[in-house]
Amino acid sequence: MKELVILRLFVSMWVIANGFVCCQRPAVVNIGAVFTFDSVIGKVARPAMEAARSDVNSDARIRTKLNLIMEDVNSSVFMGTVDAFQLVEREVLAIIGPQVSGIAHMISSIANGLQVPLISYAATDPTLSALQFPFFVRTTQSDSYQMAAMADLVDFFRWKEVIVVGVDDDFGRNGIAALEEELNKKMARISYKLMLSNQLDESEVMDKLNKSTSLGPRVYVVHVNPDPELRIFTVAQKLKMMTDTYTWLATDWLSATLDSFPPAKKTSLGFLQGVVGLRQHIPESSQKRAFMSRWKRMQQKGSAISELNTYGLQAYDTVWIVAYAIDRFLDEHKNITFSPNTKLNDMKISGLQIEKLKVFTGGNDLLDIVLQTNFTGLSGQIQFNQDRNVFSGGYDVINMDGVSVRTVGYWSNVTGFSLSPPDSRKGKQDSNCCVDQRLQSVTWPGGKSETPRGWVIAVDEKPLRIGVPNRASFTEFVTEVHGSHKINGYCIDVFLKARELVPYHVPYLFQPFGNGRSNPKYDDLVKKVAADEFDAAVGDIAIVTNRTKIVDFSQPYASTGLVIVAPIRNAKSSAWVFLKPFTAEMWCVTAASFVIIAVVIWILEHRVNDDFRGPPRRQIVTMFMFSFSTLFKKNREEHLTLKAYVEETTVSPLGRLVMVVWLFLLMVLTASYTASLTSILTVQQLSSPITGIDSLIASHWPIGYQTGSFAYDYLSESLYIARSRLVSLGSPEEYESALRRGPGNGGVAAIVDELPYVELFLSRQKDFGIIGQPFTRGGWGFAFRRESPLALDISTAILKLSESGELQKIHEKWFCKMGCHRERKHDKESLQLNLTSFWGLYLLSGVVTLTALMVFLLRMIRQFVRYKRRQQHSSSPSTSSIIFSTSSTREKKLSRKCLTIARILTLKLTHKHVLVILKKQNGAWLDAMAMSSLLNIAGGRASTVLLAMKRMLLLMLIAGICDPTEVVFGQADSKDNGTVIGRAAGPAIEAAVDDVNSDPTILPGTRLNLISQNTNCSGFLGTVEVLQLMVNDVVAVIGPQSSGIAHIISHVVNELHVPLLSFAATDPTLSALQYPYFLRTTQNDYFQMYAIADLVTYFGWREVIAIFVDDDYGRSGISVLGDALALKRAKISYKAALTPRASRSQISDLLLGVNQMESRVYVVHVNPDSGLSLFSIARSFHMMTKGYVWIATDWLPSVLDALEPVDTDTMNLLQGVVALRHHNPDADLKKTFMSKWSSLNHKSSTGASDFNSYALYAYDTVWLAARALDVFLNEGGNLSHSFDPKLRDTSGSAMNLSSMRIFDGGQQFLQTLLRMNFTGISGQIQFDENKNLVRPAYDVLNIGGTGSRRIGYWSDYSGLSTVAPEVLYRKPRNTSSSSQHLYSVIWPGETSLVPRGWVFPENGRPLRIAVPNRVSYLQFVSKDKNPPGVRGYCIDVFEAALNLLSYPVPHIYMLHGDGKRNPVYNEIVQAVAEDRYDAAVGDVTIITNRTKTVDFTQPFMESGLVVVAPVKEVKSSPWAFLKPFTFQMWLVTGAFFLFVGAVGSTKSTDYDNILLLGRGTGENTMSTLGRLVLIIWLFVVLIINSSYTASLTSILTVQQLTSRIEGIDSLASSNEPIGIQDGSFARNYLIDELNIAESRLVILKNQQEYSRYLQLGPNRGGVAAIVDELPYIELFLSASNCAFKIVGQEFTKSGWGFAFQRDSPLAVDLSTAILQLSENGDLQKLHNKWLTHADCSGQVNEIDENHLSLKSFWGLFLISGIACFIALVVFSCNIICQYRRFTPEDGEAAEVEEIQPARPRRSLRSTSFKKLIDFVDRREAEIKEMMKRKSIDIKRQGSPSSDGHTISPS
Repeated sequence: MKELVILRLFVSMWVIANGFVCCQRPAVVNIGAVFTFDSVIGKVARPAMEAARSDVNSDARIRTKLNLIMEDVNSSVFMGTVDAFQLVEREVLAIIGPQVSGIAHMISSIANGLQVPLISYAATDPTLSALQFPFFVRTTQSDSYQMAAMADLVDFFRWKEVIVVGVDDDFGRNGIAALEEELNKKMARISYKLMLSNQLDESEVMDKLNKSTSLGPRVYVVHVNPDPELRIFTVAQKLKMMTDTYTWLATDWLSATLDSFPPAKKTSLGFLQGVVGLRQHIPESSQKRAFMSRWKRMQQKGSAISELNTYGLQAYDTVWIVAYAIDRFLDEHKNITFSPNTKLNDMKISGLQIEKLKVFTGGNDLLDIVLQTNFTGLSGQIQFNQDRNVFSGGYDVINMDGVSVRTVGYWSNVTGFSLSPPDSRKGKQDSNCCVDQRLQSVTWPGGKSETPRGWVIAVDEKPLRIGVPNRASFTEFVTEVHGSHKINGYCIDVFLKARELVPYHVPYLFQPFGNGRSNPKYDDLVKKVAADEFDAAVGDIAIVTNRTKIVDFSQPYASTGLVIVAPIRNAKSSAWVFLKPFTAEMWCVTAASFVIIAVVIWILEHRVNDDFRGPPRRQIVTMFMFSFSTLFKKNREEHLTLKAYVEETTVSPLGRLVMVVWLFLLMVLTASYTASLTSILTVQQLSSPITGIDSLIASHWPIGYQTGSFAYDYLSESLYIARSRLVSLGSPEEYESALRRGPGNGGVAAIVDELPYVELFLSRQKDFGIIGQPFTRGGWGFAFRRESPLALDISTAILKLSESGELQKIHEKWFCKMGCHRERKHDKESLQLNLTSFWGLYLLSGVVTLTALMVFLLRMIRQFVRYKRRQQHSSSPSTSSIIFSTSSTREKKLSRKCLTIARILTLKLTHKHVLVILKKQNGAWLDAMAMSSLLNIAGGRASTVLLAMKRMLLLMLIAGICDPTEVVFGQADSKDNGTVIGRAAGPAIEAAVDDVNSDPTILPGTRLNLISQNTNCSGFLGTVEVLQLMVNDVVAVIGPQSSGIAHIISHVVNELHVPLLSFAATDPTLSALQYPYFLRTTQNDYFQMYAIADLVTYFGWREVIAIFVDDDYGRSGISVLGDALALKRAKISYKAALTPRASRSQISDLLLGVNQMESRVYVVHVNPDSGLSLFSIARSFHMMTKGYVWIATDWLPSVLDALEPVDTDTMNLLQGVVALRHHNPDADLKKTFMSKWSSLNHKSSTGASDFNSYALYAYDTVWLAARALDVFLNEGGNLSHSFDPKLRDTSGSAMNLSSMRIFDGGQQFLQTLLRMNFTGISGQIQFDENKNLVRPAYDVLNIGGTGSRRIGYWSDYSGLSTVAPEVLYRKPRNTSSSSQHLYSVIWPGETSLVPRGWVFPENGRPLRIAVPNRVSYLQFVSKDKNPPGVRGYCIDVFEAALNLLSYPVPHIYMLHGDGKRNPVYNEIVQAVAEDRYDAAVGDVTIITNRTKTVDFTQPFMESGLVVVAPVKEVKSSPWAFLKPFTFQMWLVTGAFFLFVGAVGSTKSTDYDNILLLGRGTGENTMSTLGRLVLIIWLFVVLIINSSYTASLTSILTVQQLTSRIEGIDSLASSNEPIGIQDGSFARNYLIDELNIAESRLVILKNQQEYSRYLQLGPNRGGVAAIVDELPYIELFLSASNCAFKIVGQEFTKSGWGFAFQRDSPLAVDLSTAILQLSENGDLQKLHNKWLTHADCSGQVNEIDENHLSLKSFWGLFLISGIACFIALVVFSCNIICQYRRFTPEDGEAAEVEEIQPARPRRSLRSTSFKKLIDFVDRREAEIKEMMKRKSIDIKRQGSPSSDGHTISPS
């Protein structure tokens, strides 16, 4: 009992003592530091950390001292791993470093496994994230910040492309990937990546830099490790790349290097002049200054050998961070404990004592304390964010100016660029607006201060390759001169002239495209530009939608569009054209005037002129014949033989007065009629039954098109016209021939071609014309490769050519030689009036003549009959015989003439030539095409169907060969491993080992032994496993399956020269450059990502969302996918990263987020073991329904193949998914292996469902190693190993790390492996120069129903195809878009319709559409009280276009502007770019600066700036007939009439002169002198009359301008004010482009101000002219009664479109919809609905406007009427006077009464009226004679007789 008490007491005392010891605070703790001592960073970090340790240990506040254990890794990842193990063996609490990001990746895995915080002051790789490496902490700035700063720098100087020079390791690749993402946000990109090895070999650098000189970009971003030799810049100087044409940007490696240089060395840095770099910003402080002084002292003592840089400060602060954290940790936890790692204890014992490594149990607590650090150190404020990075302190922007380093500004992620340090701006308002970004002036390479352009198009040694169409027709546009190599034409002249305006040298070389015998296919030419066979294409290239998808076009230099050409006839062919000059009203008034004049003249002449007397019938005929004969009055001498009643003359003075006025009226009427008819005959009218594209489509007639034109595809594919109706025409001659023959004679009804060709064709033809308007709108431009900066500069140059008039001059040079189409003059023959123009008039005359002739003949017959009856009594028969004979002769002559005329009129001139040769050629071509298709189909049917490859998950195999008699293989993830790849690879490897061992031809006498290990997908355990196996002197390693572990292991095998053969690590960054001993025996994900990019392009999608696992495998694959999509003009819109072992809640959050985004195309690139859960959650969120697209990489087929047969629930999750699977040919070897797979699984106790394609690769990998080893040994290879000298210093370690040895024959064995070439069960085993398997190919699968269906293949040889790659390998390579084919796909929702690929974000917010709140021109767009709140033409177009989309677009209209004045449209566009609106709809002009920030649809209305000025029309005045002569001319003409009359010496000459105007004279000239004067005067009158007619014709045809402004040139050169619309872009254009003073511009708000200011004019406070866009001006003119007019031509060409945010897919769909609206006529209907207006812009009036109405002549008719009225009044007065003086004699009256028979007695009034009428009817001479006789009689009666009595009258 006593012994028991003593024992209890002893135990108690021992426990108390032990507890006291354990709880005691340690006096010293170990911390480790791993870095490269002899490096730029290491040289400052080592003394800095030693100084910090000294300061910590001497600080009384820190109660525990630090023992800093520093290890030199010598820039080796392997040595970093070894050193890390040695440090943790010594129980360090934290590891400081490393400086290299690649080593940080490796050590982070160890730190994670042993829970030791890793705190790095120099590893800036942004992928060192807390998600993957939770124990990694960074005390320097992440490169994610630096790359954002670099992208801002590129954007600040407006560069769009850069070339990146980087090291091919984790640091370089991941930093560049971050830069690429930041540049994409700035709409810039990395065009080329020059990846270098870590050694920066000078020859390698020179080779790659030299090759880059042939590229376009000249902005280089250098991202390498600090290099004290500055080898990149040294080589660049040797290559003369440090000149003014280059730009060099460097990340902070350069500043770190330069800061570490001693002052003496900095004097030799002149070659760096102009380089711009970044340096981490360290705020100025007293601490910093004190330490820098201390550093100087340390240099003097020799403890510091380098100058101080930022990394030295951060290393110093890192030691203090660790010291503070440990001190606090010990305060809270008192002691430090380590525990064994259970996973290491379970490992098999090997030469390495790995199991001795212990886990720091307080690691998590210490890490938490580190992350809570907050103090001010030498480098500034030390505080960590949630990503475990210090808060960014910003960067200094430095510039090498000579030999000095100059700070030109600062950058921070909050404020952007500024001239003040970021720390000085704390507390101020943050502003990252572009207008606030400032830097000091920069000195660029070459010493220039002007910002470099940043790119060159070409150099003299490699000029721009320009493809030029070698045309066979319409060669005026472009062609190669026959017999020479010279290229000329209109298009060439435009390009050369534009090239002169480009502000840099552009060497070029024209290369003809086509054989010159027929027009080339322009689509093929554009494709060659896209395929980099040409750098550009210059010619008559139409800008159409499918071409803009693959190349960039300049602004159009010629407007074009498809038009219809058909035969025409002009207006002269109308039979009744002579009636058109006068209106019906005018014809009626004119006819009535003839009747009135006839009556008036008869009244005035009846009593004095015998010609107007006689029987009543004769007087009526005489009266009217005289009136109408005044139109044709001739000299009386010429018509003496005519009847008297046809050539009557006026005798009375009053009659002559009336005739003078009437003849003047007739002269003016005749001249006006002639002028109006002349104007009408100028206009041509169409006669074709084709009225437009609609009637042409419905006609079923043949349609011609130009060979090589895009019209063929457009008509057949867009308008669905049968190809059999389309006739190819190769030349203008064929055009003419086909049109003349017509559709009934082997020709065509019409030709559809582009407008410029048609105009050129019509300039030489007069019988054809354009029908309707262009039914497509487009233009010609020059094509360039994607993102070519020359496209923008050429566009600017074209605009300048247009504004300066040079473009029009070039056009006139080429196309106005024979008269421009719009201004060409017809030849004399075409202006002559032919018989058809007057056959109606001749018909009328003929009918009257024949009627008269028939009446005459009937009378003749009647007389002849009467004559025959009387012949028996009297009369000679000869007379009638003569008459009959004469009549018969005339009748025969008349009959022959009529017959001849009838034959001429009925003759048809037709051409019956048939295009037999053309049809035969066309048929042969079609047969060839059909034959080619049949051959392809036959080939496809004959092809061998291959078994599909199945993707595996990764497996780590480690093979060790002890000696030539036995080979030991190590296999990680054995049959008990839960991974998909491990379960498939295990049996396959076992089978391969058995087959190798049983094959006597392979390694005879040597047996392979398989050892399995399980890494549990852990980077730490994978590292430990490979280290342990290396102790066994292995000669090769097979595996691992994880790309992340492959990165780690690759560093080990690189050091020990052991080839690493991986059958499952697909990460594309596992490159031969960084990992020379890594060999991939499966397909590289590089090819898989390009296959996905081809899929995305094939289905027309432009954006995808990438869902990937956030590790090396996921990040690297998605990075390549982004590059591949960029080449296809697509992009990754969002990257959704998942942690490697994401929980369901994390996946749910991620899917909910991406479901709110626009894109509905998801690319899933995750690990096989967790991917199915993602689809399960997606289905629960209804994301596997219609409208969604899911594309999975090969992980999904690997899972499904391993689960075969797949259960129904799993298949339901995946309905509609498209996936890729490795393609493995279905060969006999594969079939044999598949047949024994079941027994293999039975042997390995796994199910048959474990098989996938990775089993094939694993099997072949074993055989590859065995075959190569057999060859290696046969070639005398040595399997010896030697000690690694780097490991000798580790001999003191208990882990026995020095036992790992180098394989001496490793390099030779690696080369043997690369030379292997055999056929395995997975296919051809052969490697290319990049150590990838040759001929990569994938099956494209569509999952649906109960399994997957192969819908095609992909290979890098042929792209997408339905034919197996093995078949295509035997054919020429073809990756053109036309050769890409897949079978139909069943998409999610069980639909075969290809999903659109995007929707509007489902976040409850419809599309926000900005609408300008206009105050003028409200027809275009305006506010409305009714829904949707806006109205107008633009709104209707937008809504109509939306209705054509196949999906609904929820949207709301948001007015922009206050409604008091028009908004500024640039602000609306900028608001769209800034995401304040999603789109802008309205009258938004598409101009260059706007297209830089937003995407526009195709224009829905053409526009352009024009000048409008006041006009005046001359035609409408009632006194217009006086306008042809001036007032002085009228006076002189009248005076000469009087003067010539006086010279004639006859009283009637004045009257005769007046009659000369009517081509007649009333009197005869008898004297010789009189006739001489008359002849001369007749000539003068003829000239005057003709001149009057010509002048009046001109007045009636042309409107005359009253403005001095003739166009933009004269307006710009004047100093008069110019009106512009409020809010229009015209203001900036006039100021910036035309250099017009802003003071001259007057802002006008509405149409009323337009009219008022134009009427006021420049002298009364108005404007001389207004500059505005054409649609506004047309609408304004329509409401101005044509008081104003457009002056000159449009001096800019543009259009209106709808603006959307960058890369919005709605812009593309709406462009297509707008084109459909244009083609079906709806766009024109909407235009007519809102914008119908009178046309005031034409120079020639329409035919109806040329009709002369009464209002133009009422003044003339008034004068004539007044003259007639006065004459009648005078005549009446004269008659009354005569009547009152006249009384009949009694005897005469009595005599009369006796003679007349007795009549009823009449009233006295009737008798008096009868007497008055009788008086008026008597001749005036008779009356005068009677009155004279009466007067004599009265005198006689009044005189007495001789006898004194008065004589009685009786």
